[in-house]
Amino acid sequence: LRFVQTLSGPLEGVDARENAVRAMAQAVNSPGGVLYLRTDDGEAYRPAASWPAGALDLRRRESLEPNDELVAFLRDRQWVIDLTELRATPDLYGNLTLPAIVDETLGNGPERDRLIVPLTHVDALIGFVVLAAPPDPFTPNYEDRDLLKMMGRHVAVHLAQYESDHRLAESRQFETYHRLTAFVMHDLRNLAAQLALIVSNAERHKRDPE
Repeated sequence: LRFVQTLSGPLEGVDARENAVRAMAQAVNSPGGVLYLRTDDGEAYRPAASWPAGALDLRRRESLEPNDELVAFLRDRQWVIDLTELRATPDLYGNLTLPAIVDETLGNGPERDRLIVPLTHVDALIGFVVLAAPPDPFTPNYEDRDLLKMMGRHVAVHLAQYESDHRLAESRQFETYHRLTAFVMHDLRNLAAQLALIVSNAERHKRDPE
């Protein structure tokens, strides 16, 4: 319930992407996390937002290619990855090799990344969220994993709708700009025609004061 309330009612000045991370982190009492989203061309998964805002230097977070082992695992299996469990029993995850992005500390504190939640929309992996470790004791069971997976799908739909609305707003802005430009160009052409007529008449009648 808190997840839905947070996702549907962001704080003032909080971006929709940041708020999505916040909603997921609060559900498991995580201190924060990073959102990775697929680029428009589908060539990479890049860090797009973090929560708390500004706590992480996103420029230092590496991008992942679509054929990266972690991305392929999330896309094919759609599992929630518990990094502590992965390090203890790697065979459960097919001996998945972790990229450097999940080994960094969160902000200035000692917290390590703990969970990776896939964001799946229409069976396509549009991104994933890396969440920092919640306070101990934290041992997620299958219900926690199902809840996180459900939240991931909900966030994916939410972000897809956000991106669609954003593109639609930009399209409408361009349409308004084109209309304004058409009006301005029409007026400029009228002014140019009037000036051309004055110049041609001046050339013909410059010696005739009347």
